[in-house]
Amino acid sequence: MKEIFKGKRAENGSVLILTLLALVGALSIAVAVSSISIVERKMTTKSRKSVTAFQAANSGIEWAMKKLNDADPGETIAEKFGTMDSEGKISCPDELFDGDTGCEIYLLGGTNQNRTVIKTSDTPLDKVVAIRSTGKYGKNEEQVGRALEAYAMPNCGSNEVRVADFCVGKSLSNDAYDWETAVDNCQKSGKRLCTAAELVAADKSGELGAAVDAIGSEAEWSADVSSESQVIYIDSSGDIAEGDAGDSLQLQYRCCRNR
Repeated sequence: MKEIFKGKRAENGSVLILTLLALVGALSIAVAVSSISIVERKMTTKSRKSVTAFQAANSGIEWAMKKLNDADPGETIAEKFGTMDSEGKISCPDELFDGDTGCEIYLLGGTNQNRTVIKTSDTPLDKVVAIRSTGKYGKNEEQVGRALEAYAMPNCGSNEVRVADFCVGKSLSNDAYDWETAVDNCQKSGKRLCTAAELVAADKSGELGAAVDAIGSEAEWSADVSSESQVIYIDSSGDIAEGDAGDSLQLQYRCCRNR
């Protein structure tokens, strides 16, 4: 009889151990699922904040683009955007956003290959070549930021004329004895050498005015290259022709840039 009771007690002990193991296993699964859920929730929240910050940065780009496109020739950064801090930061207007969303923009000058933040508010807007915008969402340590940079599209400057979607220089430059020098000179001013098609379009548009020599009066270098040693230019009759980049003849050229 004692052996029977011992057997039952042993069975009860085994059932208790198995039950505890099952509970521990279930608890472990629940904790793992809960942890995954918490991580996914944090990732979703982070993603939502990131998207909001990205949209805020994009809004800053659009706001700055609108300012540049509405600017008058010769207008300065201070006249169009107001004050900037010593680092060149300009705060976006509060009316663009709700709650904990905002943005800051920086206007960049120089060349497309070497852009630097403009830190003087009296700089003319036609010196702006790019816009950098930083969007922010959230508070304190939970704040998320995203940055965007876009090519600036200001109105044509006082020494340029708008033709279609690009700006062309009013005056000819004649300090280049070869095509490579013409390209470098335009790039140093944050522009590019006009293509042959742009030169023809500018000539036919009549936008350059009578005060400026008409395109085609003399040969001009253009950005169109047919080979390593040849360049395409506009000849004296206004037609597209080819020339040798190694010629010692001094050819004129114009610089263009996109709006």
